[in-house]
Amino acid sequence: MKMLFAFLCFFICSIAFSQHNNYPDFSWDKVPVAFHFGKRGRLLTKKEAKFVASKSNFICLEKAHANVQFQHTEDAIEHEAKQLKKYNPNMKVIFYWNTFLDYPMFKAHDEYQKHPEWWLKTTTGALDLKNANIKRYDLSNPEVRDWWTEVAKKAVVNGSCDGVFMDAFAQVKAARNKKIWGIDKYNAVQQGLHDIIIETREKLGADKLIVYNGIRSTPQYQLGNAYQNETDAVMIEHFGHFNSTTKESMLKDIQEMVKSGKAGSIVVFKGWPGFDWLDKEIMAKPLKVKQKIARENITFPLASFLVGAQNNCYFIYNWGYRMEMGCLDWYPEFEKPLGKPLNAMKINGWELTRNYEYASVWVNLETKEAKINWK
Repeated sequence: MKMLFAFLCFFICSIAFSQHNNYPDFSWDKVPVAFHFGKRGRLLTKKEAKFVASKSNFICLEKAHANVQFQHTEDAIEHEAKQLKKYNPNMKVIFYWNTFLDYPMFKAHDEYQKHPEWWLKTTTGALDLKNANIKRYDLSNPEVRDWWTEVAKKAVVNGSCDGVFMDAFAQVKAARNKKIWGIDKYNAVQQGLHDIIIETREKLGADKLIVYNGIRSTPQYQLGNAYQNETDAVMIEHFGHFNSTTKESMLKDIQEMVKSGKAGSIVVFKGWPGFDWLDKEIMAKPLKVKQKIARENITFPLASFLVGAQNNCYFIYNWGYRMEMGCLDWYPEFEKPLGKPLNAMKINGWELTRNYEYASVWVNLETKEAKINWK
């Protein structure tokens, strides 16, 4: 009986490991950091690529990466993935591929343009456009999903990437779309969103990563990790910023990270320095000024991440999605010893606390104050 019990334990542990052995290598030694950006113009320099590859095992390369050197994003990401893996063979490189919006910098856009029947329309028959010029995918159409998943397959299965970043789920699920598309079409698109995840998994295989965006906690949206069983990773993109600034929204985001992490998902937690690339006044200031503001404001978002982080949770901190928007800036906090968490997050009103081997963390979500005492 003891031998049978031991075998069953070993078998269960083996299954659990096999489910996650495609994840990036994770460590609590220091703050676990990921990257998510695109670089304007050309590929990363050798120095930049070595820096990224030495600081993390996990990166998503954005649309329009190296857009001057390469006509199409697909080619740029493929070349960049090869370069990063040359310096870090364990690097997990994720291919950005929006699940809803037709961006023209992708070669796949040319094929999409040939099929008006794939373009999402309103109840009046007009095109449903973002910013008056970006078409949306009609995910209820199986042909659209087959075309989309083939692009992902080429980048991941036939290319050098380790997974796909499925963006814009919140835009697909927004309740306001019911009036724009009609309730029947809305329901069909929601089913199509679920189907495209399943179809992506079928084409990529179990050993590749599906990352999606994501968890959103605002007065308008309450989106948890609804696709946890079908995906590997989820992003919390707007912590403490945009429409997620209330204490209720921030607590919900942190709790969703805890819940998803405990269930085995990778969670990417993006913090902001109190401004973003849309802030014209701050963006007009010199880079050194923006960097100074970011240095002064890192404690609150970082502490908020640390009070809830689980295994396979990663922190991102910058003010946009282009490399020059602080995406390669590095902070002293990232080099301090952290160690494993010693306890779960404790909640007392709007104050959150937690201890690590080499740090203790305190956050007040109501006053947006925080302290990290490094031992």
